[in-house]
Amino acid sequence: MNCIIDKSILYHLKKGKKAEVIRRYIKMKYRVNIELSALKERVKNLQPSQLELT
Repeated sequence: MNCIIDKSILYHLKKGKKAEVIRRYIKMKYRVNIELSALKERVKNLQPSQLELT
């Protein structure tokens, strides 16, 4: 499940969505409550190659 959530976060970040919007999307789709600080921490822990905006 973590991998799926990480992929969703990356997908929406690449589209330019804000963290609050991504948080609400994850809450609706996966029924998982995640705080903004935890969301930002996940982004920090992702590999740099995953964060490339192509």
